[in-house]
Amino acid sequence: MNTTREFQKFIEQALEEASKEVSSQITYWDGTTKHFGSEPHKISIKINAKNVLEDLFSDLSLGFGEHYVSQNIEVTGNLKDLLYLENFIKKNNIRVPAKTKLAIAVNKLSNINSKKGAKKNISYHYDLGNDFFGLFLDKSYTYSCAYFKTPDDSLETAQNNKYELICRKIYLKDNDKVVDVGCGFGGFLIYAAKRNNIKGLGCTISKNQYEFAKQRIKEEGLSDKIEVVYEDYRNLTGTFNKFVSIGAYEHIGKNYADVFFSKLKAILESGALGLLHTIGHNEPLPTDPWTLKYIFPGGYLPSLEELVKRLRKKKFYIIDIENLRPHYAKTIEHWIEHFEKNIGKVKQTFDEKFIRMWRLYLNGAYASFKWGDTQLYQIVFSKGQIQIPLYRGQIYNNWKANV
Repeated sequence: MNTTREFQKFIEQALEEASKEVSSQITYWDGTTKHFGSEPHKISIKINAKNVLEDLFSDLSLGFGEHYVSQNIEVTGNLKDLLYLENFIKKNNIRVPAKTKLAIAVNKLSNINSKKGAKKNISYHYDLGNDFFGLFLDKSYTYSCAYFKTPDDSLETAQNNKYELICRKIYLKDNDKVVDVGCGFGGFLIYAAKRNNIKGLGCTISKNQYEFAKQRIKEEGLSDKIEVVYEDYRNLTGTFNKFVSIGAYEHIGKNYADVFFSKLKAILESGALGLLHTIGHNEPLPTDPWTLKYIFPGGYLPSLEELVKRLRKKKFYIIDIENLRPHYAKTIEHWIEHFEKNIGKVKQTFDEKFIRMWRLYLNGAYASFKWGDTQLYQIVFSKGQIQIPLYRGQIYNNWKANV
């Protein structure tokens, strides 16, 4: 079979079918150009080598990612529009080639989240330097989905909205003992400690995050209320009546999910309330091999069904599930805008290959939340049945985040 021609037919059919939403043109290595939809085209794609198509046919995600980063694929126009096409192809040509399955399996084996492996995987992404993350995050360095009460909210306001929403969902009050698993740069604990007189503990296995959070807590004068430790969640001790985990579950790994929920059961008091904030899917899907290899080694996105089953297996009671998917698309739009605005500063530290890799990662994440099957779940649960207010209006009405 001529795989090159087969993939040409495959991609051209997809471009034609998607042309009502995104007009495009594609130019091959031999100078042949084909047009789809009305002009002017939103995007132009240039394939610089014949072997690119063969790699794309074998594995769309990994092949595209590697060849885009190495500039064998050039894109003129908005990268988001191109990634809309990729999601369109995935939705309308659902198939996982054997090579993709093999790549996923190999990456999973090489990036297993043992205590040693987890620390290595987290460091790979999160220890790139705090100055780098400061170029696209808000000033609280919050690296997770924000919550936009209005479309005009700034990123900083929306991140504080998210923290306030979480505080309300777990009915945070004075004297609560709070544990934040995978606390990142410490944003939630700092917000919660300013809001209420709590005792809080956060853990991270990113050295840079730990040092940053520790310094921020000291500067805010909150050292008597909250503490961040450089420690794996599996080593946590003590008991708590409130639990949060914001964007950390994606790094736990499927093989360690049972360990994670067993640890929660061990450290949460009877009647404790928890909130798990995690990216996931509506149904089981394989982890994107390019992202797993180059961006988040050891990463895993669970299905909602899997999360519910695991919580129930440990006898937790599910109180509420909310999907904040559109909020994450908007959050990433802000990150992309800040990243591109500060691209000159990024270039002072990183090379063109890194920049193209991160540009693809951010735009790909946006496209996945905007058009793909990637979701953002907030799951509220309790250890044992508890009494909560009958009316949920107090969670969403008449409040403003403390900025």
